[in-house]
Amino acid sequence: MKIVFMGTPALAVPFVEKLRESHEIVLVVTQPDKPAGRGRETQMPPLKKWANEYSIAVSQPVRARDESFIEEMRTYAPDAIAVVAYGQILPNAILEMPRLACLNAHFSLLPRWRGAAPVQHSLLHGDAITGVTIQHMAQKLDAGDVVSQVEYLIPPDATTGDLWRDLTPIGAQALSDALKSLENGTATRTPQDETQITLAPQLSRDDGRVNWQEGATQTVNRIRATNPWPGAWLLHKNQNLKVWRARVETSPRNESAGTILEIDSDGIVVATNDGTVRVLEVQGEGRPRMDAASWARGQRIERAQKLGDD
Repeated sequence: MKIVFMGTPALAVPFVEKLRESHEIVLVVTQPDKPAGRGRETQMPPLKKWANEYSIAVSQPVRARDESFIEEMRTYAPDAIAVVAYGQILPNAILEMPRLACLNAHFSLLPRWRGAAPVQHSLLHGDAITGVTIQHMAQKLDAGDVVSQVEYLIPPDATTGDLWRDLTPIGAQALSDALKSLENGTATRTPQDETQITLAPQLSRDDGRVNWQEGATQTVNRIRATNPWPGAWLLHKNQNLKVWRARVETSPRNESAGTILEIDSDGIVVATNDGTVRVLEVQGEGRPRMDAASWARGQRIERAQKLGDD
């Protein structure tokens, strides 16, 4: 089939690579080049780099609703459009353009976690299972009929970065299978249960702020959900301290939240208002990531002190 592929981040690349095994990618649509890094040099999206390697046509509209872009897409007469983390709502003119369908791969079991940050919210809320949904795209955000779903059991220490890595090949295969079913006429459509919707808006830096009053499980969930972005953090002696990895300890303590209970080779044990957390990896302001025990030694942290400014 002739496929138009729409996406932007690096995680979209394995999807289009998988589809290229069986189909002709006639056009890649991605976001415009943007300045990035300390030098603010203009950089192209990962998907554009991939397309350039294979001499595949690329379009980078500022707005997908622009009539000039829609007319450009029509010239490719796609059999199907595949969308993975593109970043814009598509107009009906595009959704209705392909001969077969416009399909989207979404990293949750819809209708749970509709929105831009489904993986982050699944971890933040302590879900045991997540997965990938292949859906028909609709004008309403992530509301299209479901073609297929693949469940995935969340490992107890998984971060958002870990789940992106694990779900990407699962999703790529699921999208490839869904397109194959469309091609041979066996694809099904299942409307979503609107009574089961939960929303997953994009996170902000404040969502990463560690609050020992939350309790051990919720604190660790927050650290896992915000790794790699925006990163869990707290202020310690008026400096930013990022917390990259932590786990829940089994023994509850009665000390006030934020109190350091133990420091050993395996990290820093901190009291919360409900249980304890062992901090495993941190990053001081202007410093590289390091194990928490090494950071504590360098900062001369001692038991009974507070980790974080009240």
